[in-house]
Amino acid sequence: MQKKQFVIEINANRQLYGDFRVPEQPEGKPLIIFCHGFKGFKDWGGWQYAMDKFCMSGFFVIALNFSYNGIGPDLQNFTDLKKFVGNTIGRELKDLEILLKSLKKGEEFPEISRQSRIGLIGHSRGGGTVILFASQNDNIDCIVTWASISSFNNYLSRRAEWRKKGYIEFENKRTKQMMRMNIGFLNDLERNPAKRDILKAESRLGLPHLIIHGYNDESVPYQEAQDLFDVSSKSITRLEIIHGGTHTFGITHPFTGSNPVFDSVTDKTAKWFRKYL
Repeated sequence: MQKKQFVIEINANRQLYGDFRVPEQPEGKPLIIFCHGFKGFKDWGGWQYAMDKFCMSGFFVIALNFSYNGIGPDLQNFTDLKKFVGNTIGRELKDLEILLKSLKKGEEFPEISRQSRIGLIGHSRGGGTVILFASQNDNIDCIVTWASISSFNNYLSRRAEWRKKGYIEFENKRTKQMMRMNIGFLNDLERNPAKRDILKAESRLGLPHLIIHGYNDESVPYQEAQDLFDVSSKSITRLEIIHGGTHTFGITHPFTGSNPVFDSVTDKTAKWFRKYL
């Protein structure tokens, strides 16, 4: 397995940071792209461990930091909260579009065939972004979501406060930072209601989708996984409720090692991609 860091320059103030893994026998292998969630980043906790496992299972793997996720160039700390405050779902969807265009050009990732099949993984809010993107893009062949949201209602429930202040704040419990989201995020949801409807996107997805959710998820109730499954194409969708699973399946940051629950999640994910990619 080979691993390299990359940066895609979108403009002077916007970059896509990521890492790219190449399996030992890369010819004709499919690609997996991992998308983190809210207040997340590609190097959080056990995500790198999981990406190594997928690559060693025979996949190209890209782990991506969304351009406005607030993580600075050190790739470890939220030192760019001026970007975090301006993030939107539209920007995350555009990031994925830019990444796929780069793949098709073949300049940044020449090892990957333009005909390679592509699968997406999204965690938490990143799961919602993945569902929306896959439903709108013909280049995606299969998806897996971990602890995904099924709607943006958690944000919209604070609409009145958001409009009054022009922002809302969330505490990062790990770093104790107060992380602000300005009104642009709300405007993006309200101006594009059909394009930001995760359940509607799931209902028209038409792609193999493995939905994995922890029964003990403390951030996104497992009912949201059931809601996704209820509107999905049942013949190509599987719902896995992991008993004992938390929002991050028992993984913490910094990473101190895996556990049987997380290993089960990564094993089920790799098996799904082997079947459908």
